[in-house]
Amino acid sequence: MFVLSFSGTALRRTPDASDPVPALLEALDAVPQTLPAERTVGPEVLALVGRAEDALEAVLRAREVGEWAMGVGVGPLQRPLPRSVRELAGGAMDAAEQAVRASRTTSSVPLTVRASDARHRGTAADAEAVLRLIGWMIRSRNRGQWQAVRALREDPGATQAQLAERLGITQQTVSRAVKTSGWREESAAHPLAVRLLSMIDLTSAR
Repeated sequence: MFVLSFSGTALRRTPDASDPVPALLEALDAVPQTLPAERTVGPEVLALVGRAEDALEAVLRAREVGEWAMGVGVGPLQRPLPRSVRELAGGAMDAAEQAVRASRTTSSVPLTVRASDARHRGTAADAEAVLRLIGWMIRSRNRGQWQAVRALREDPGATQAQLAERLGITQQTVSRAVKTSGWREESAAHPLAVRLLSMIDLTSAR
C-alpha cells in the first residue's frame, strides 16, 4: 500500500493561498484511492492508494496545484482498514510520517520515499531520485509550458490543434511549449518510477 502525506506552505498556483488544502483535495479526487484523502491538521493531507500508478498520479497532481512537501510511505497496513485515513496504522503509515518529515528539510524538490521494510531502502532511494527529477522538471516550467502539459495530460489523445483551440492560443505556441517543457522526457521516466514503487510494494512484508 502507498500512504502519501502532504505538508503545505504557501503555494504558487492555488487560487486561495490562505488555505491550500481544498485545491489539493480537489486534484486528488481524480486519483483512484483506497480511502478518500483527508485534511489532518492545518495544511496537512493524507491519502491512501493501492497501486504505484496511482501514487505517481497523486504526486503529479499535487505538483500541479502547488508547492507541497511530500512523503510517500510504502508497505503494509493494519487490517481491516479503518474508515478514515486519519486512523491508519502500520508500516506504510509510519514510513509516510518519516518521509514527510525528511522532505521538509531536503532540496528544492521536497519529496521523500520511505519503505517500511529496511531491505528496500535502496529501491526507495532510487524511486525518490526519479520522482524528484520529475518534480524538478515540473517546477522549472513557465506558465505557458505548464498549461500546455496539463492540457495534454488531461487529454493525451488530443491533437495540438485541439489543444490550441482549448487554450485559446496558436498551434505553433502549443508545439513550442510542449517541446521546451521537457514533457516527453518527463513522461518517459514515469514507467520507471512506477516500476520501482511497485517492486517495493510487491515484496514488502504483508
